Amino acid sequence: MLKTLPIIIAIVLCFSNLGFINLGGRITDDDSINVADAHAPRNHLTQDKEVKTAVIGEVYNFEDATDTPAQDIQEEIIPREQNILRLYWDIIPNAVKYEIFIAGNSLFAFTNGIEIPVDNVNAKFQVNAISLEGTTIQNKLPIVTLDTNPTAPLTTTEFDKMDYPPIYPVYSWIPTSGANHYEIELIKDGKIIRRYFTNAQTQDDDFDLYDKVPVLDEGEYFWRVRGLNQENQPITKWSTKNAANSFEVKHQVRFCALGDSITHGGGSISVPPSTVMYNWETYCAIPVKNLGRSGDTTAEMLARFDNDVLPFRPEVLFIMAGVNDYRANILGAESVESLEIIRDKCERNGIKPVFLTPTPLNPMQIQKIGFIELPPEDWQEHQRFICNWIRDQEFFIDVNEKLTDADGNLIDSLSIDGLHPDAEGKKIIGEAVADWLDKYLNLK
Repeated sequence: MLKTLPIIIAIVLCFSNLGFINLGGRITDDDSINVADAHAPRNHLTQDKEVKTAVIGEVYNFEDATDTPAQDIQEEIIPREQNILRLYWDIIPNAVKYEIFIAGNSLFAFTNGIEIPVDNVNAKFQVNAISLEGTTIQNKLPIVTLDTNPTAPLTTTEFDKMDYPPIYPVYSWIPTSGANHYEIELIKDGKIIRRYFTNAQTQDDDFDLYDKVPVLDEGEYFWRVRGLNQENQPITKWSTKNAANSFEVKHQVRFCALGDSITHGGGSISVPPSTVMYNWETYCAIPVKNLGRSGDTTAEMLARFDNDVLPFRPEVLFIMAGVNDYRANILGAESVESLEIIRDKCERNGIKPVFLTPTPLNPMQIQKIGFIELPPEDWQEHQRFICNWIRDQEFFIDVNEKLTDADGNLIDSLSIDGLHPDAEGKKIIGEAVADWLDKYLNLK
């Protein structure tokens, strides 16, 4: 959502793209792992990863996907030299990282899984969920799956738990030990339609990729990923197709939501929108298609309205916008001008626009985190301007008042980073939309 460069901070917090600290070899009882000196990963919500993106112009058969397109020869999988233990566990609400104790050592993961180079794949381990302050939220987490020497990455998207796939999907996985970078493919009806490569990292810290190209065409989709070495050779097979990394796009969706990262999803600093816990649509009892895009201003939502909204021909469009405007010194009056045009476009196309008041900020929490740019001092003035305009519209939902403390700031307990509501905040938004929809449908 943010568009500022994060800074290096003293403690390792979880911005996006950090799955685990690369140990650079096997763990032994004599090894000492100092994660405190590791560089701070990037926040997935900043969206400034500068991912090297290559969208394929040609279409390749799915069956030939592991062939090198230029040479049309089968590629060799370069074996990894270490034994690998992969652990995977459920996400714990408000955990910003996980501490893993294994073979007398401690290391951190910033996803709900890790691949660890080990001498003994039967080594004893324990996983604890850790808060922003470094306290233990829950210890001895149950392990959902345990794999030894896995041959393919484990994907972590939860499309099977979503009523509709988001228009801008985020592809996420447990980082592959030893991978220099990753190759991601999106496949539609058995044909590869997009291929992406992440940038090489100084550590194995890739774990998600935001698709910047909207997925609009009807059809059956799934995505997959594989790890590559420095020479661009595969060190793993492609990840396995399953319900959680597959989705179907259909048009004529009755209810849609247009917004920025508050709508797109994600939370607890590093959990991406591919996880339903931090998406407000999850908490709405009536299915709503997610048309959010992280980082958008009201003007950027207006610019993509025709392309991203009209193909789905929604009956109702929920619109939440503005937080990126008053964070970036855009006047409330300018934001309202864009919202007015969005409203008029909705009405001309037979869409009922329902505006949600934008969420507040918590500057003290933002300052405490240290990697998000502080908002201008007068941000509340411009937020009020937008909220007042929304409250004058025929259809609106006031979520702002439910998220705001006595000082006009985002309630501390609802957001770790002071900008994005986490699970409880998203639940408040989703239930407010559900309440409105319940009344709307009962009146029809």
